[in-house]
Order: sequence, then structure tokens, then C-alpha cells
Amino acid sequence: MEKFEKTTKEIFHLIAEYGIKNKPLDFRNPEKITEKDKTEFLIQVHKGFRLGQTLIIQEILPLIKELKLLKENEKQAKRDKDKDLLKKINFEIQLADYKINILRHFADFIAWQIFKKDYYKARRFYSGDRNRPDLLNTNLESVITTVEHYHKQDDKNFALISDLTSFIDIGDILLVNGKENIIIECKEGEVQKKVFDFLDYASQDDFDATKIDYSDKNDKFFDQVERTLKQMEKGAKVSNFLNKEEGTDAFSETKIKVLESTNPQKYYFKYLLDLIKNSKENNSTYGEIEDIIYVGIYRENKRLVSPHLFKGIVDHIYEKSIVVDYVNLIGLPLKEPMFLKPFGVENIFDIMFGRIKIYLAINLDKLIELFNTKGISAKWLSRKETHKILDLGQRHKPFVFENKAIEITVNGQTMTLGDSFLIYLLLDNITPTSYVERYNNLK
Repeated sequence: MEKFEKTTKEIFHLIAEYGIKNKPLDFRNPEKITEKDKTEFLIQVHKGFRLGQTLIIQEILPLIKELKLLKENEKQAKRDKDKDLLKKINFEIQLADYKINILRHFADFIAWQIFKKDYYKARRFYSGDRNRPDLLNTNLESVITTVEHYHKQDDKNFALISDLTSFIDIGDILLVNGKENIIIECKEGEVQKKVFDFLDYASQDDFDATKIDYSDKNDKFFDQVERTLKQMEKGAKVSNFLNKEEGTDAFSETKIKVLESTNPQKYYFKYLLDLIKNSKENNSTYGEIEDIIYVGIYRENKRLVSPHLFKGIVDHIYEKSIVVDYVNLIGLPLKEPMFLKPFGVENIFDIMFGRIKIYLAINLDKLIELFNTKGISAKWLSRKETHKILDLGQRHKPFVFENKAIEITVNGQTMTLGDSFLIYLLLDNITPTSYVERYNNLK
């Protein structure tokens, strides 16, 4: 793990620090920064992204191969009923899987910088499916060739490989040139090349259907044309949204528009950072945010018992609660990466590699109480009411605790909370008051 951590620190340097170290800018005196300075800075940032992405690929492919082999060994150990070997293999699977998640998290880190930390733009690329493409059985080689083409074409270009991330489900490549983001599909295989050639011809002004050679174009070919058109349509919808901040969601086909709160979000980062520092004294410390979020931080000899210890405390003080391990942020798609948290590089790597354990719990009854205090009607639905909503099979699924959902009413509109509120409050670290008040402040 020590060697892997060293490699991840190199990736972090390339993605987060390479640009500013190779082309420093005086942000305290922005009037002195010329257009030439900005262009050179962009080139260096994108060069760091390129080098970082290359290192991610070099690390992730052997790990995916190792994970596949381990899963085959796991099947054999189950057949042999070898419990000791199975336990050892399960640990190795979890370790390989976690390393892959960390590397994908770095790819997400690049993406979030491209989207300028805008969740609503990033959200448009995600289908909701947490399963990622198998990089060993995709057109990765073709994609890498295309990436290299764009990188040679212009120093300002950076081509992000979508399948490396945990959430970009549209296009093979997201091309960034400093002015716009372009979604690119890569041609691979004879059939796909014919499909693109056919679509290129069909888009021309002098297109004539009677002049097409149909001898090598059967039903399967036109099925592929249809699939390609749908993928291109999704890409066009996302591109339109990125430019106009409104449009049609590529997956749900619903109309969308970025809603902004009149008040900026408030975070409890500083409070968490203070707790991290305080935990050095006794290898543990505790805190609470607005009587709604309870925090426990552990180091050294207290890490091993920390999950049981924290849960025992929370079960005593909160009647209805959800507990999360902060490091779970690493494996979640579409969440602001750990590297953007203002905790400092050393603390972030200590959290990522288990030297610091952070647990957070939310008091669900107190959160409902806060909604009502702020003038937003909130309540637990009955089991019957909850199952009626679940039976509708809607894309937006409600958060359910003990077979009950939470319903809120804002400006006469009734809705159920999805589980995203847990992410906002426990992993994005938005204060409960700020989170609740945004429902009143949306414009």
C-alpha cells in the first residue's frame, strides 16, 4: 500500500499542482495577468491533467486484471469450502477494489475541475447506473489513440477518457480546449466506421437515399445507426445544457434548468478541521453540528474499535439515525472529490489511507424538526403511503428509513426527500440550516 500511496501522491501533484507550479500567476493582482499568461497557465494545467490521466491508466488496468483473477480464485475457494483462503481473498478483493475507486476518484477530480465544481453540469453526464464499463473489454485502445490525436493537435486541448470516471456516461471522450467542452464518440470496428460514414453522408445537403449501397447494410446495421444517433442525441442535449444551463435531461427526457439559491451555501469544514486537529491529543474527539449531525474522529490505537464505538454512542443519543464512514466518499459517483475539501493534503491522504477515521451521523427527527421550524412542512409518511410511492416505480426514489419516507411541502408543492440529502449534509458538509433554507431561497 505504501508504494501505491506514493504513486497517488504523484497523480495528485500532476492534477492539482502541476499547472500553478509550472506557470505561477499572481492572483492577488489579477490586473497584471495577461491573456498570454492565461493561455500558458491553461496549457500547463492541461499538461498536468494529461500526465495524471496517463498514470491513472497505467495503474488501473493491472488492478482490474488482478481483481478479475481474485474473483475467479474466490469462486474456487467457495467450491473448496476453504474458509481461511476465502477470507484472505476477500480482503485482497476489497483492497484492489478500493485502489480502483481511488484512481477513479482522481479522474473525477479532473472532471470536477473541468466543470468548475458545478454539480448541476456534472449531473447531466450521469445515468444513475453505478456499474462502470469494463476497461479490459471496451474500445479503450481506440479511445487512447484518439486522445493522443487531440493532444498533439493543440497544446490547449485536454481529452478526458469518460470510462475512467465514476459518473460520465455520455461519449467516449470529453474534450476541453479552454473555450468549450465537446463530447466525442470514437470510431472502432468496421461496422461502427461504416455507421459514422453513413451518418456523415446523411447529414450532407446533397444526400440522396437512392444513391446508397444497401448491399452491406442489413437490419443490424440500422439498429447500430439508431443506437449511435441516440447516443449522439444525448451528447447534444448535454452540450446544449452546458452552454445554456437549461434544456432536456439526456436520460429522463425531462426539462431542466439550473436553479440558484439567493443565499450561498454554508459549510462546516472549519469545524471538522478543528476536530481533526483536536483528535491528536487523545487519538479521538467528538463534536456536533446544530444538534443534528454528530461527528467522531479517531487515530492510532482507537481506529480498530472506532466503528463499533461510534455506533454505540449514536444509538444512545439519536433515536432515528444514519451513520456514514467519511471515506465512503471515495466510492460514490457524482460527489465532490475529497481533494477539493479544505482539509490540507496531509489530512486528506491520512483519511484516504485510513490513518484518520471520520464517522458522521444524522438525527433524522431533528432534521424534520428543523424543516418545520424554518416554515417548511415536513413529516414521516406512513408505511402504506411510502409503499404507494415506491410502487409507482419513478426514477426519483425516496429515501426510506424503517419503511417510511420523509415528505416536505414547499410553496404548495409536495415532494419526498431522496437520499441525496445525506450526501449534502454528511459528505458535502453543508450545514443543516443552510441545506433547509435553500428550499425557501430557490429562485
